[in-house]
Amino acid sequence: MRKLLILLIITIVFNSCKQNKFEKKSNRLSLGDQIAEEYVDDREKKAILDSAFSDALNKTDDSLRTSILLEISYQYLKLGDSSTFLISNREARKSSIKIMDSSALASTYWDLAHYYHKKNKEDKAYFNYNKAQKIYQSSDDEFNSARLLLNMAIIQRDIKDYTGSEVSTSNAITLFKPLRKYKYLYSSYNNLGIIYNELEQYEKSLEYYKIAVKYLSKTEEKDLYPSVFNNIGMVYQRSGKYTIALQYFDKALNFDKELSELNPRLYAMILDNTEYTKLQIKDTVGIYSKLIKALNIRTKIKDESGIAINQLHLAEYFLEIKDTVNSFYYAKRANTIASENQNISDQLYSFKFLSSISKADSAKYYLQRYISINDSLQKQERAVRDKYTRIRFETDEYISKAELLNNRIYKITLISIVALLTLLVFYLISDQRSKSKIFKQKQYANQEIYKLVLEQQSKFEEGREKEKLHISRELHDGILGKLFGIRLNLDSLNEEDDSASKMERFQYIKEIQNISEEIRDLSHKLNKNPKITIDFNSVIEELIFENNSKSLFLNLELDSTINWNKIEDEIKINIYRILQESIVNIIKHSKANKANLRIVKANKKLELIINDNGIGFSGKKVSRGIGLKNINNRIENLKGQIILKGNNGMEIHIIIPYKNKQI
Repeated sequence: MRKLLILLIITIVFNSCKQNKFEKKSNRLSLGDQIAEEYVDDREKKAILDSAFSDALNKTDDSLRTSILLEISYQYLKLGDSSTFLISNREARKSSIKIMDSSALASTYWDLAHYYHKKNKEDKAYFNYNKAQKIYQSSDDEFNSARLLLNMAIIQRDIKDYTGSEVSTSNAITLFKPLRKYKYLYSSYNNLGIIYNELEQYEKSLEYYKIAVKYLSKTEEKDLYPSVFNNIGMVYQRSGKYTIALQYFDKALNFDKELSELNPRLYAMILDNTEYTKLQIKDTVGIYSKLIKALNIRTKIKDESGIAINQLHLAEYFLEIKDTVNSFYYAKRANTIASENQNISDQLYSFKFLSSISKADSAKYYLQRYISINDSLQKQERAVRDKYTRIRFETDEYISKAELLNNRIYKITLISIVALLTLLVFYLISDQRSKSKIFKQKQYANQEIYKLVLEQQSKFEEGREKEKLHISRELHDGILGKLFGIRLNLDSLNEEDDSASKMERFQYIKEIQNISEEIRDLSHKLNKNPKITIDFNSVIEELIFENNSKSLFLNLELDSTINWNKIEDEIKINIYRILQESIVNIIKHSKANKANLRIVKANKKLELIINDNGIGFSGKKVSRGIGLKNINNRIENLKGQIILKGNNGMEIHIIIPYKNKQI
């Protein structure tokens, strides 16, 4: 059962649709993930993935291998298996490049960027987001290109590259608007609101937040309202409008009664911001318990950055109520956590706060630390901004070089195609000429056969003329002579009237009747006009007769059951030519003095058997012989077959299929 379940999970995982990511890949194998999370622990998941990864590397279908490797690498990423993720991601990238799948290649960079983002290596995350974005941009995938621009803008904002972040966000908005991607338009304008709040341009910030809310209202993402209300509250808080800030924090907290369970991180943030705002207007009633409540939630979910801020707010609260011991305690704890997590902004704030509440020597130390870190931070921020600018520049330069290379490849390909087409045209012309030549040769061959037929017909007519002359002579010399003799005898008996003369006249009359019958028979023969048919047997016999000589005796055997009138002319012409070519080969090469030629019929096939008593042949000579090549070509055209034997003399056995033609 467990094996079947594992097989089901693999099938679902690797046949699910691949979706693109926005900072992280949500809902990308939801069904497969649910089954895996319910029934399989992390160790078993890894075993399944390791097996699938090994199988994927052996796939011969490049497209399938690429698709599976993408899914596997993403699952390793979700599982937190960094080393195997990097290996499988690299394999997926190599496979994508091999099949020139730009979308798959961009996805590998996107996964890699998300990996580095989770590791807080924002420069590498930005670098890979940028590479993926350029690929989508070059393939006119505006939606994914815009999403990646927004991801890059968020990183730029976090490193305080506000100008760069604004440019990236504006470019993303330009792409999102025609596509009516309202959720992403909300996120874009929300980012602009955060940027201008950090720049202390509060009116501009509120303007962008209002646009963000307008686009949010066009979506079904109701769970995002608490976040944007909190952001607006922060603008009013920083601009000193605490009462309005509290109104927005209150709207955020009360928008969803289940917010604390659905999004504890956001709930703790809003609760902390609310109480800190109250502290600004000296309303300290109930602040401590709610700040502690927010701190406990953040501690439970391990929100390190939130913990540090929360503790700094507690430090300010205790300072407000004149409890410097607890104030120092929470400020010191916030400083420690910020240092451990390399959260520079919280470190600076904690050092500045500690310098303000500590005694002279300690205050001086904390102030020096503050100044040192602040100077270092400014230099670092400048270096980071320069680095990100260089990443964009180098990527653009790389793409320009790639485009130049693509243009060169395009030109070379175009030239190659033109050259191939030219060669193809020359080949077609040459082939056409060759076919035309063959056609003319065929025509000539047909004309030759036709000449032979005409010769036979001429001989037949000559025979008829001879027969007519014979009949004419018979009429003149035989019948007319007899009639002339009878006429003379009848004239001499004309005057006699005795019985003997009468009897003699009767005999002459009977003789005239016999002559009349003879004339009638001759007349029928002369008037008879029989249909002239060409006898193919005679044509072949004539060929044999013409080539018989003292040095070579040709013996011909013809199957009398063959009705040549029902056999296609093309077959007869080719048979004639094959016999003609075979006789020529025998005369020229065989040194034979006798040859037999047989034509028989069997099962809708004509068989030609030609043999001689000559010297036979060798394979090399046969392969070089033009005559035999011509015979082979004719047999191939007739879809026949040929069998050669050359040990004792020469024997050619040819089988030609035929169909009766309509007569």
